[in-house]
Amino acid sequence: MCSVKTMVKMVLGIGVLLIIGYAVFPDLRNAIAIAGPYLLFLACPLAMFFMMKSMNMQDNEKKPDQDEK
Repeated sequence: MCSVKTMVKMVLGIGVLLIIGYAVFPDLRNAIAIAGPYLLFLACPLAMFFMMKSMNMQDNEKKPDQDEK
């Protein structure tokens, strides 16, 4: 389940990147305008992916090695 806080951060981050990309790369404005809604729609799955990845990294750090038992 996506937390609201993580989802809001992802949407804001993607939105800021889209705005910066739209301003900095005038040649790619059409592509950015087309991809923008899809990226915002994928905010929850992207947030879930990064959240699960960070949880796996934390679990790997906490697990003791088999040799240490």
